[in-house]
Amino acid sequence: MRPRMRAATEGDHAAEAPLSVVIATTKAWPEIKPCLDSLHEQAQAVGAEVLVADGHGQGLPPDVAERYPEVRWIARPGGSVFFLRELAMTQAIGAVVAVTEDHCTVAPEWCERMLMAHRHHPEAAAIGGVVENGATDRLIDWANFLIVFGPFTAPIETGRQPAISLQANVSYKRRVVPRTMSQLGMMEFLFNRQLHEQGETLIADDRLIVSHNQSWGFWGTFAAHFHNGRSIAGFRLQHMSWVERLVRLGGCAILPVYLLWVTQGPVLRKRRLLKPALASLPLTALVVTCHAVGEFIGYIFGPGNSPQQLA
Repeated sequence: MRPRMRAATEGDHAAEAPLSVVIATTKAWPEIKPCLDSLHEQAQAVGAEVLVADGHGQGLPPDVAERYPEVRWIARPGGSVFFLRELAMTQAIGAVVAVTEDHCTVAPEWCERMLMAHRHHPEAAAIGGVVENGATDRLIDWANFLIVFGPFTAPIETGRQPAISLQANVSYKRRVVPRTMSQLGMMEFLFNRQLHEQGETLIADDRLIVSHNQSWGFWGTFAAHFHNGRSIAGFRLQHMSWVERLVRLGGCAILPVYLLWVTQGPVLRKRRLLKPALASLPLTALVVTCHAVGEFIGYIFGPGNSPQQLA
């Protein structure tokens, strides 16, 4: 095992690290505890740093330096998860910068396998893995999960892909990581698409596994996907002409059908999660409709405070 990295605060940078793991949190301790518990020993083993960007202000315990010596705590109360992730990424010192979420737990050897995947694919700008559902008790939680991560549940095809998993389980070569802050922050969905359009290589690796453990509750799920849709529209508006804006507005009419096709189609074809996917399909249809309404409002009025409503 390599020597432990000491805990550090914002502005206190080590010289280098093979890996940085970025996590944004907007909730008070101990929300992030299962995530850090799954990470900290393996992060120490590979000499990685873990950057927690805290939008709550009390996302970590006062004794974080003793509990998690590898953690750098970056406090920005009031910041959205998108702003917080990009903030931490701009401060990361790793040759590889990985991202996961505060409600996720990573599989054993995730850090080592992430580094190994990048060694095997020096051409890759980004590498994503498998995301599995850890909130399986209620159909609304299945709907919430499958809309975002359905295409990235096991099995996935390892190798070069046009799309890879998002903020729960993705990593980037440092050369493509933003060096300065943008207005709204980082949305991996759009960032990954931009990399692909620029001709960069995206790799999927089925050995990288994360469990996504999130429950918004019944009404909270609909609200979250409305805010997610409005946030996506707000991010797009930063680089969108009026003509494109009008096209997107019109497209919101068929967006629910499109979203069902691209997110549920891969799940149904894989068949492994066929039962929960079919059982939750009516709820999923309602949730993607809320998403479409959010995008429609976003293209008219901008993101508002929707980015701050997501965790």
